[in-house]
Amino acid sequence: MNHKIIKKVQTCVENQNDWRGKKTINLIASENVCSKLATSLSYSDFAHRYAEGVVFHREYQGQHYQDQIEAITIAAVKRLFNSKYADVRCPTATIGNIAIYYGLCKRGDQIFTLSVPNGAHISMRKFGGAGLRGLKIFDIPFDYDNYNIDMDLFGNLILGIKPKLITLGASVFLFPHPIEEIRKICDETNTIIHYDASHILGLIAGGKFQDPLGEGADVVIGSTHKTFPGPQGAIIITNNEDYFEKIQQGIFPGTVSNHHLHRLPPLTVVCEEMQEFGEDYANQIIVNAQFFAKELDKRGFKVLGKKLGYTQSHQILLDLSQYGKGLNNALLLEKADIITNKNLIHGDLVNKDTFNPSGMRLGVQEMTHVGMKQEEFKLIAEFFERLIIKEESIDSVKKDVNFLRSKFIDVKYSFDEELGGKNE
Repeated sequence: MNHKIIKKVQTCVENQNDWRGKKTINLIASENVCSKLATSLSYSDFAHRYAEGVVFHREYQGQHYQDQIEAITIAAVKRLFNSKYADVRCPTATIGNIAIYYGLCKRGDQIFTLSVPNGAHISMRKFGGAGLRGLKIFDIPFDYDNYNIDMDLFGNLILGIKPKLITLGASVFLFPHPIEEIRKICDETNTIIHYDASHILGLIAGGKFQDPLGEGADVVIGSTHKTFPGPQGAIIITNNEDYFEKIQQGIFPGTVSNHHLHRLPPLTVVCEEMQEFGEDYANQIIVNAQFFAKELDKRGFKVLGKKLGYTQSHQILLDLSQYGKGLNNALLLEKADIITNKNLIHGDLVNKDTFNPSGMRLGVQEMTHVGMKQEEFKLIAEFFERLIIKEESIDSVKKDVNFLRSKFIDVKYSFDEELGGKNE
């Protein structure tokens, strides 16, 4: 046995748990942490098993408990999101989007998505899943004054092109999309509305942001590890039986073989936690995001969406072009144990500087999940000012960052406290 390699692996895991779990302020908009109860169920014999096919119709034998847990998880998802149909097999939302494109479209079909600088995920574009399916992609027009879809232009484009499908939702997603307006137009063109709720699924579960199925979306996909604080993976929900059957074919045998069953027990737990605590959790996320954005603005940062209240989600989008752009500042913040990411904003593709774009995307969901509120986000805004504007010593700020985080380790809005630590 190579003891040096084993020791390096163990040390790497320990360092990761200590640094990212106890010392850093994480503002990555696509990450979160599970409760102790959910985490305790994350690894089991399910991690070693295959479950090709759908519940009770498998390719292999030995599926008794695997069928049970998947059926329980599906029921929990349907109950939480008030949907008739749900699929929990996609290990990522990117794979889920590809499955939807394969199930509901054919090569050469015309679709609309946002462009990447306006918020689209790469899976929606030519160089991602939509391109792999051979779809012809048109850009949804964007209104930069309202930081949302430009319906004056989009309505006429839908009527003129009559697309097979429209993908709503985004990776940069500050304000709800006008689903009801788009639904009325799509009824005339027989166009499918696919809504990617990857980032805001937890807000939807908590009854905040918007209700895509209720407002007219045909199929909704969401990541289970962003504002929804579960294990990494994705769910697909719909009320349309025909679409659901086609999407299931897109999942298996289309894009997913085995689907990582060990995700399902913790996913079910988080569904139940969101039933119990989701409204309070989602509300605090939005309160924190709006407050944090205002504090950053007060300190001289350019926060996009200001006239609209900055954001109605967990996300904040900064234009840091006057302070050295996105990547440079993300690297600076990381040295002080504040974790962020650069992001394209309007104008970056024109300037062809995609490696160091002008923007930075921030998300408050993980720090909210461990109990931070407005008082803490005021301090975090001060950290940004001290590092980026005042150019204070990194070590000085890092010390304060580590101290603040040390007071917020355990997950809130969960069953952990009710169980009195029995799940540890």
